[in-house]
Amino acid sequence: MMDQQLVARIKRRSKYWGQTAPNQWFDVRVVEDTGYRLRGNNNNYRLDDVIIGVRLANGCIVDLANGKTSRG
Repeated sequence: MMDQQLVARIKRRSKYWGQTAPNQWFDVRVVEDTGYRLRGNNNNYRLDDVIIGVRLANGCIVDLANGKTSRG
């Protein structure tokens, strides 16, 4: 099985914009919280505030919103 990691980056329109470098991906995990479903970057995020992706074993990231692949 191939190793994969769920990642996110903060949307420009989010009030959390600026907590990372622009468009920087960071590791996240999903938790049982009805408001802030994601934990990562030492913070809690709502799904509406981030773009979700998957980091593949080769380091590339697949943006789940548009299917584009980029180097991680």
